[in-house]
Amino acid sequence: MEGPLSKWTNVVQGWQYRWFLLTEDAIIYYTSRDKMLKRQQRGCMRLRGASVGIDGENESLFTLTQDGKVFHLQGRDERERNEWVNALDGAIRRCSGYPPAGAGKKARASASQQQQQNQTTFEALRQKISEADSLMTAMAQHLKTIEPLRERVNETESASFDGLLFTGTKLIDTVKHAVILVQMSQNRVEMAEGMGETIGGAPTMGIPVARSMGALDLNEKTNGPHTSADVHKVAALRQEGVPGGLPSTHLQVKVPPISYSSSDDEFYDAQDNDDESDNEELPADDDKVVLRQTSIVESKRQSPANNSNNHDTLSVSVQEDGMTNRENAPTPTPSVVAPSVTGTDEIDKYDFGDDHEDFDAIYDNAEEHDIGNVQQEHGSVLVHLLSQVSVGMDLTKVTLPTFILERRSLLEMYADFFTHPDAFVSTSGLDTTEKRFMAVVRYYLNAFYAARKSGVAKKPYNPILGESFRCRYKVPEITSSGNMTHRGPFPGSDDSHLTFIAEQVSHHPPVSAFYAEHPGRRISFHAHIWTKSSFLGLSIGVANIGCGTVVLHEFDEEYTITFPSGYGRSIMSTPWVELGGKVKIVSEKTGYYADIEFLTKPFFGGKPHKIQGNCYREGMKKPILTIRGEWNGVMFAKPANGDEYVFIDVTAEPEVKKECVPVLQQGDRESRRLWRHVTAGLLRNRINVATTAKRMIEERQRREAKERQQRGETWTPTHFEKVGDRWLFREPLEGRRPELFS
Repeated sequence: MEGPLSKWTNVVQGWQYRWFLLTEDAIIYYTSRDKMLKRQQRGCMRLRGASVGIDGENESLFTLTQDGKVFHLQGRDERERNEWVNALDGAIRRCSGYPPAGAGKKARASASQQQQQNQTTFEALRQKISEADSLMTAMAQHLKTIEPLRERVNETESASFDGLLFTGTKLIDTVKHAVILVQMSQNRVEMAEGMGETIGGAPTMGIPVARSMGALDLNEKTNGPHTSADVHKVAALRQEGVPGGLPSTHLQVKVPPISYSSSDDEFYDAQDNDDESDNEELPADDDKVVLRQTSIVESKRQSPANNSNNHDTLSVSVQEDGMTNRENAPTPTPSVVAPSVTGTDEIDKYDFGDDHEDFDAIYDNAEEHDIGNVQQEHGSVLVHLLSQVSVGMDLTKVTLPTFILERRSLLEMYADFFTHPDAFVSTSGLDTTEKRFMAVVRYYLNAFYAARKSGVAKKPYNPILGESFRCRYKVPEITSSGNMTHRGPFPGSDDSHLTFIAEQVSHHPPVSAFYAEHPGRRISFHAHIWTKSSFLGLSIGVANIGCGTVVLHEFDEEYTITFPSGYGRSIMSTPWVELGGKVKIVSEKTGYYADIEFLTKPFFGGKPHKIQGNCYREGMKKPILTIRGEWNGVMFAKPANGDEYVFIDVTAEPEVKKECVPVLQQGDRESRRLWRHVTAGLLRNRINVATTAKRMIEERQRREAKERQQRGETWTPTHFEKVGDRWLFREPLEGRRPELFS
């Protein structure tokens, strides 16, 4: 593949057109096609172990990272960018030894047949892995046996005992890590032997080559669109002839041992030389607490028949805490972490070793530890995962490692939109339309910080179909009335409370619906969000598709809002989170509307988490209010005729703690009870336990879906119903207790 692209150069601080040629193991660029035919290279980048990346906020930019250098490239449009990205991704996979993107059952079946033909070659290796698995299981059981003895020793001996337990745990972790690498090597060697594959001209030895760990953030604001002169120049380059009729694909290109450019200054990392940042670093906790290294890889449970051949998942057989099943369940085989799930109550019968835990206190502990440097802490896990996905791939059905999970469900995270309930209910107590609209805007901009205030790049649990979460908030400075609700989101609450409920109403696509209300102030909120995640190379993007509606019943006013996208940046170094995209707040009845943009970190320099927006009145071209600042800090507002003032400081006001039914009194499909074993396992750093519990929940969901399909049944949500393209709560405020509106 060949053609012109724009390449950023730091020499002249701008974009220059170059002619690029993609070969089997490198991408070379020239100042023109004529220079290519004369073999006058301007620069070259090796593809083995390289990374290609895109960004959800720009349709033409992409990057290529290798040898600590980053190429910033730009096509004419999204189509051209995607052509290059797909071609580069395929070339990187072929020369790096990664399995083809989207390798399905047919490819795995072929690999399985070839594996059987070469079974004798790897029989000894498999046997050793199985022995290591068995020894690890025995070690974990012994550690589990001696752990209760800790309570019997005196204070003098306790330090030695703790040291013994710590050393034993670390030993198991080290062996786990080694087994992971050996299994990855085994899978890679078997696949390569079966396919006759070579890497870089020599037979592969089965070790996946790690992709470069560079981090990059793109933003369309950093450069303008191509001018008409630029487009004509591209057209002229495309029309250049081939002197002598020599096809470019027949050019003999020598690939250097390291990637290079005509000037090292042409390479630019977006995180360096930040003139506007005042020496600030990217968002991260100053006092970072790094999780103990864990080598367990989350994978699908595999049967003995396909365990050694499945290259889409990676399994390590360890029962870290000696967990046993009370009901005579089969003993886990060396290749299986969790037992087979055969009954709907299997999770309740399984011993997760957390009967002594106070689950309510665990959920009250909202502090999240930073993942740390992913490459150092979990490099082998992430490299294996990334080798299975391609740029732009939908991650909805991709199982992610357990260590990146936040200790709560996505449904509970949506409740954080109301951790400042006074800001929400204040919108109904104002006397003019404009004041009420501005109050809605202020509430909206104040709602995101609580959910992502830690900056830790972890993702909540994906809710299962039919899962629900409910809670309530006491509104500051509003006294209880003594009038209790009998229906609604949280029956039995005082009508001075703000109550909330959420339900997972669809699994494919994943749609969550939620609703909140304050009966005393006659205000409610309906919303639904479809989370669509995609792999962007060095980032993960999550588009929040859907809308919400604030309803002020007393004034018969509705305010419709949309939601920004979320991005997990620097996923192969120290991950962090930012929001990006344009959103709207619209009141059709009053004619007021706002256009707000969450700005991602600029392409070169600049700070993250910026926000800007304008508020308008219908019929006026100029905004009545301009907003700027940081969505996780201070935002300022400037009226059309007036001085700028602090619009909102999201860190100034304390958050109100949510109130929930005690965990063990909740229903089986309520979030906190459903995920309690996963949450406790993550908090105690028992990753095996968390992975096992998570897998059992997901397997039960798949089994129930299959049973419904066999019976010809469709799922009907309990609390919400679909009306047109919206999901609405079945018992909304306006549909019950008419005395509230008399």
